[in-house]
Amino acid sequence: MQSPQVTPQKASILLVSFMTLLHLILAFTVELGGDEAHYALYGSMPDWSYFDHPPLIGWLQIIPMWLAPFDWSARMVPIALYAVLNYLLYQITVTFFDENHSNQTCSTEWKGFASLVVLNTCLILSLMGMAMLPDNPLMVSVLALVLITHKLLHSNQIKYWILLGIFVGLAALSKYTAVTIIVSLILIMLIEKRLSWLTSKGLWIAVIVALIMISPILYWNAIHEWASFIYQIEHGTNSSAWRLSRLLQTQVIQFFAYTPFLFIFGWWMMLKPSNYLKQNSRLLLLFSVPITLLFAWGSGYEKSLPHWVSLAWVLLVPIIVDFLWQIRYKTWVKIVSGMHIVLMGVAVLVIHSLLFTPWISFPDHKHPLQGDHGWPQAAKTAIELQQMHSKTAEELPLFVSNWSYASHLAWYSRPQPVYITSAKQTQFEFWFGKPTNGMNGILVAPHYEDNPPKIGVVNHFESCTELRTEDLMGAGSIIVTYHYYLCKNFQAEQPGLVS
Repeated sequence: MQSPQVTPQKASILLVSFMTLLHLILAFTVELGGDEAHYALYGSMPDWSYFDHPPLIGWLQIIPMWLAPFDWSARMVPIALYAVLNYLLYQITVTFFDENHSNQTCSTEWKGFASLVVLNTCLILSLMGMAMLPDNPLMVSVLALVLITHKLLHSNQIKYWILLGIFVGLAALSKYTAVTIIVSLILIMLIEKRLSWLTSKGLWIAVIVALIMISPILYWNAIHEWASFIYQIEHGTNSSAWRLSRLLQTQVIQFFAYTPFLFIFGWWMMLKPSNYLKQNSRLLLLFSVPITLLFAWGSGYEKSLPHWVSLAWVLLVPIIVDFLWQIRYKTWVKIVSGMHIVLMGVAVLVIHSLLFTPWISFPDHKHPLQGDHGWPQAAKTAIELQQMHSKTAEELPLFVSNWSYASHLAWYSRPQPVYITSAKQTQFEFWFGKPTNGMNGILVAPHYEDNPPKIGVVNHFESCTELRTEDLMGAGSIIVTYHYYLCKNFQAEQPGLVS
């Protein structure tokens, strides 16, 4: 009896199903990270837009938070988006890099599968497949936009222009860095000699559709003194001096986060002149290079977080796969590709298992995931201390030192407000207001923060007394230690004074 043949479609479905199952298992067992908790709070407190991001990330969480406001429900949307991302990446690969000669259809589809292998063996992208970030809907929106743009290069149908406007709008509603896709579309129009688009009614329909879609962002900013726009303009340029060392440090982080395989071949494809001579690879590069350059330059002022450039690396995957596919019989390609699949496949499984349970022993306070560990217990302890030392939560509200800790603590102590001992503006001031002069509170500080906390200065308390220290263990070592303080007489910044 002949064994059933494994087709590239079946292999792709099995791979995506495995990753989806893995993410679902973790969704029900792993506490939320700081960003995840922050955007779950977005869904719990819906608005037209938000201080630090456009609103789509929050809107997508409204129904999950309304139906079941738990950790696992906050992960259902990103898990679904990741499956859609896999599908779109497969479609781009088989559409853009089709083998146009006989008996090569299966070869093309295996390239689609290979793209999914690269995506799912990338450390940071595989983790983002279960964690809600603005980049998740951004990547899905832009990959769909790339497919639509490809259609428009071969057809001027109104339906494609409407879809273009919709996906530009969705990208803009996802993240402010979607502004780079406008640059990309202008470059495509110029390089592909489509100036006739300027007189096409389709283009202006697309513009109107996109503007209508982003109107909630404009409305929110108009009634909040353009706070988001000012923040985004200033964000990433905190230092007055541009430094090459910051850029290089950011690139080193990306080298490991995106794996050496994707990083090296990605830069190779961006710097390879012949890729700009072929329309389909050029189209992908015209969407990925502006993002890469934006964050490469910006990281000279302030180190960029690795997930900020995730869209660019995903767009490079099909070009890498097509390039290696053409020379797949070379020994070095087999060795490099095989090593990447084995080593990074194991690394992805190990990192996901560490999220499930910290089974590898690290020295005390050296666990790489300590920043996202133990916040449910910290919130529980803080509320217990709050009840011991006050009659109501309003008398002794909860405090932390930055927005990420506030996200953790506010999610696990909801619906209580959480205040931040910092002059830096965050979304929490729009939710709960700023702490006022004379407030007392329970301050929660993990061991990697200043302990004891700073006192006697503006935007801090006059005095703090430690109430409790709590060690949270895993694999025989201390992962994180939380310090709890009873703090009195908050010293708020006075109007007209600089702290």
